[in-house]
Amino acid sequence: MPGAEDRIRRLLREGKADTRPALARLAGVSAVMAGRIIGRLAARGEVEEAGTGDSGGGRPVMHYRPAASYGMLAHFHAEAAGRMLQGGMVLTDMRGGPLRRSREMGFAMLHAESLDDWLDANTRRGAAPLRGISLDLPESMPDCGLEKHLAERYGCPVHRINCALALAMQDTREHTLTLYLPRGGQPQGAHRRRGAVSACGQLSLLPAAVPWAQLDHSDTTAVVEAVSRLVLTLTCALAPQRVVLHAESWTRKLTTRIRFTCATRLEQCANPPKLSFRETAPQETQPLILRAAAQMA
Repeated sequence: MPGAEDRIRRLLREGKADTRPALARLAGVSAVMAGRIIGRLAARGEVEEAGTGDSGGGRPVMHYRPAASYGMLAHFHAEAAGRMLQGGMVLTDMRGGPLRRSREMGFAMLHAESLDDWLDANTRRGAAPLRGISLDLPESMPDCGLEKHLAERYGCPVHRINCALALAMQDTREHTLTLYLPRGGQPQGAHRRRGAVSACGQLSLLPAAVPWAQLDHSDTTAVVEAVSRLVLTLTCALAPQRVVLHAESWTRKLTTRIRFTCATRLEQCANPPKLSFRETAPQETQPLILRAAAQMA
């Protein structure tokens, strides 16, 4: 049954189910079919047993998880640093556990073959096979053919990912808009609908009183206007049930004013979204991105 194997693989990687009955139910197949698929994945070394648990009656059920040693994943991140791009590479196992890191590298610009030397050196004969590549690149970076080149050269899936997408993948609630608002950087967004998470594109292109990179975070009025306008625009476009705003720090005064401003401007909205604010430091996002990249592979 062709799509069932992919569904079970995805459920295991996303941590939504890890027993045969649960996998069968969520994948829409019989328990017998789920058992056969798990057996095939295990025979290929893609899945491993993770111990038994209480079934609530009867014999214990076996739990399964992706096998960390099945292969490697490569994650490349880059951000603007003046007129340069500053970036680095991380190799992880199939569960997102870091294996090797490159030193930070400076690029005047990225071209299709920019990452070949490092990847070739770390995926030479004898190393675990490369199963996927993820790229965290500035949204405004022009297409240089990097994704297509990597997919063809290394024969594995290549995905774009960013902090908002990684944060959204950890929140399983439907119709949730996740916003990541880094200081001095561009806003990022991702929206979950019908079980799938998709990035919102270049939010920095939306109308704003001042460019996000120039926003003075000590100016409460300016921050309230910028964030409220962003929430309002995306609410009109996506109609989320809730909006989760991640930033390095929030104050009670700031969140109260954002809530009030959004509520006032959405008075005529039949179902205004519920806002929640999360403090998320930049150093917290890297492990989340690696975990999300493993789920996407």
